[in-house]
Amino acid sequence: MAPAQIHFIINPRSSGGNTGRNWQEMESAIRRGIGEFTYEFTEERGSAIAQTARAIKNKADTIVVVGGDGTVSEVVNGFFEPGLPAKKPNIVILNQGTGGDFCRTIGAPADLNLALDSIKTGRQIKVDVGRIKFIDASGQNAIRYFINVAGCGMAGEVVQAINRSSKRFGGFSYFLVSAQKLFTYRKKKLTIQVDGGRVEKHEVVTAAICNGQFFGGGMQISPGSRLGDGHFELVLIEDWNFLQSLWYSKNLYNGTIARCKGVTTRSIQKVWIESENAEDHAIIDCDGEDIGRAPLQIEIIPGAVTFRV
Repeated sequence: MAPAQIHFIINPRSSGGNTGRNWQEMESAIRRGIGEFTYEFTEERGSAIAQTARAIKNKADTIVVVGGDGTVSEVVNGFFEPGLPAKKPNIVILNQGTGGDFCRTIGAPADLNLALDSIKTGRQIKVDVGRIKFIDASGQNAIRYFINVAGCGMAGEVVQAINRSSKRFGGFSYFLVSAQKLFTYRKKKLTIQVDGGRVEKHEVVTAAICNGQFFGGGMQISPGSRLGDGHFELVLIEDWNFLQSLWYSKNLYNGTIARCKGVTTRSIQKVWIESENAEDHAIIDCDGEDIGRAPLQIEIIPGAVTFRV
């Protein structure tokens, strides 16, 4: 049997830049633990997509992501680039992110030795992927894939603001920016169609389509979600005013959001969301990145990628 081909994709800016600064020491420890491997650093936002596709074409058996949720999401997007072989590698994560919401759900380690154990003997977890069709920043139709949470409304505006900042406060940044947005945010009037059913009208603070349980650096937006059950959870937060948003924030962190007034949840496989007012853009959050605006269409691809943890 040929030796396994293991390829690392490393975000040197993750963990506040510590990943890049400590890489030489990490590289030595990895070679002692698993032997030979190849690696490359991400250079800019989105570069891990092409790097992943190239690694798959080069017949990598395992892709190890050294970074956070954003890098993991880009790697998953690389699996859907055109012209790739049918056989796909496993993904292993060495969690070096600040928010770590998907990593928290799947149980990805932040410890190097545990990540090396995942490469050698980790159990396989098949994870559903969401395909999202939307309007990008240039006004063109686009497609993106997500593994954790996508949605629109205040969550999209918060993510947009955070991504324009330094993220130096990690998951707490989401809480701080959310608190600021409460003073200015106006609920979005959305048209929603679930699984090809009837068209519904909703006025929402946030609409979230959840594969994972957490977003926003530890908020339990969908504590009942399972990564490989063939369904997403659609969570609508509708009637919260300023004071209710402050009061119910504790429920977002302790996993009891479904008990709150104005919150509805349901299992879905496909959803269409459009803003009633074309000038009132509903910004899309896709795995912690602001990628564009509604209208958006999301559908599930069951068990599309395999992780080892």
